Amino acid sequence: MQENIRFFALGGLDENGKNMFVLEIQDNIFVLDAGIKYPDRHTPGIDVIIPDYQYLIQNKSRVKAYIISHGHDDQMGALPYIYQQVPAPIYCSRATKCMIERKTSDYRLNTKIQYDFHLVKSGETVDICGRKFIFVEMTHAMPESFAIAIDTANGYIFYTSDFIVDYGAPMHHQMDLELLAQIAKKGVLLLLSESCDAEKAGHTSPKHRLTPYIQNLFTESIGRTFISLYSQNAFNQKEVIDLALKYNKKIFYINEEDFKLINELEYTSNPIPRENIVSLEDISRIREQDLIILITGAGEGLFQSLQEISNGIIRGRKIEFKDTDTFVLASPSVSGTEIISIQATDDIYKTGARIVNLTRKDIASMHAQEEDLKMMLALMKPKYYLPLKGEYKTLMANARIALNSSLGFNHNNIFVYDNGMILLLTDGKASTDFNNSIPTGDLLIDGNSINSINDVIIEERQKMACDGIIVLAVTISKEKKEIIAGPDIQMRGFIFLKDSENIVKQIQTLFLEQVKIYLSGYYTKKSELTEKICDKISRYVKKETGKNPLIFPNILDLD
Repeated sequence: MQENIRFFALGGLDENGKNMFVLEIQDNIFVLDAGIKYPDRHTPGIDVIIPDYQYLIQNKSRVKAYIISHGHDDQMGALPYIYQQVPAPIYCSRATKCMIERKTSDYRLNTKIQYDFHLVKSGETVDICGRKFIFVEMTHAMPESFAIAIDTANGYIFYTSDFIVDYGAPMHHQMDLELLAQIAKKGVLLLLSESCDAEKAGHTSPKHRLTPYIQNLFTESIGRTFISLYSQNAFNQKEVIDLALKYNKKIFYINEEDFKLINELEYTSNPIPRENIVSLEDISRIREQDLIILITGAGEGLFQSLQEISNGIIRGRKIEFKDTDTFVLASPSVSGTEIISIQATDDIYKTGARIVNLTRKDIASMHAQEEDLKMMLALMKPKYYLPLKGEYKTLMANARIALNSSLGFNHNNIFVYDNGMILLLTDGKASTDFNNSIPTGDLLIDGNSINSINDVIIEERQKMACDGIIVLAVTISKEKKEIIAGPDIQMRGFIFLKDSENIVKQIQTLFLEQVKIYLSGYYTKKSELTEKICDKISRYVKKETGKNPLIFPNILDLD
């Protein structure tokens, strides 16, 4: 039977994060992952950014399942928003389910979401709408991370998600090479592989391991050891916990929720003994050389915690730093957190403690590098190859890896796409649909609202951040044609009032001139008045100071 298959991305191509891929087979839609990306300096005040999912809303009845590969924000963080409007069964691991529920709680959404979870295990084959989906365990920072093989009439479509090759990976992180070989033997029509670190030579392993950098601290340190890690890097957290148990150290988790998650999901080889976990009240009673303080968090939240700790505050309690203390910064910045990461690192250096600052040159992220990708290509031997996840340069680097291999790849069977471009698979042959594309874009999340933040608001926030704000207020009587009170001028982030009295006086003069013109009846609408005030004062301020602050006139008419 001939199958009509379409594949496209709603996010995740030519960008970092916001991964969301759509596979249409006949009339059924299967969504692979639904992630967020973090805002940058161009989107001030925004919490997170998710893919524009209007296409899913328009085809709601055809969406049969969400298949979530693992519990990282860039793979599942958008699901709580999307699911409210486009519900469908969610297929994921137990660990991923916990992360989705936790992320939903973090968002504090107005409505309680009742998810339809279908938990799957490594190696399991699941029938979804009469089609086989095979879940293959992969090695990644999160436990129970899956690749997904989708059976079609002409071979498997295989989505690797995030992975590395590490033959010594612990339980819940082990790549199932035997199952991968079985899938490859049956034939792979299309391989969809990540590209995040495709530009980096060599294997990721063992550069992703934290142990070589910190093991000596567990045997030689004479003071407290502070270690910062991302909440969602369970692999590195397991390394710290295993070392603590080996050398009988006590662990204090700054974020209690992260400890509960680590312990409940059995990321470690054995449950963590209660006597090895200490409370805030206990840390002053533990020998300093026996104490490991683990600082975990996600995104900017982690660096905000580091800044608070650098000021000598742990959960509201004061602590004193000593030169015998050691800080291990094992949380290199991710996209969107670069500025606060630099600030937090600088603050930690000011504590006077010994600093071990691990960058991505020291400890690699757990994403496939060149040799990992080569291994996957050589093992799966796909008929067609489509790099996913990453900026355009990393997508191209991934494509070149395939092109330079001896596996028969050329410009006709490698596809480098942008979001919304459609790959057609008809009777086992792939082609690009140049006549159609899927609308894509960013939806900005600010609090509980989705995309209520337009370009004007973003521009205003940028103005306030760069050039400050001028607030002008006056009380008038339109009937009496007179000013009752004011004017009052407040400036924030613009100039020091005491240093610029002449500028303030001129702003006041321009403001009053326009108000008096309004009272004379020249302007018929108050909106005309505010527009004129903003224009006159903006021109003057720009000429005198070179700045372009946000100007907010407030005219109160008693009539």
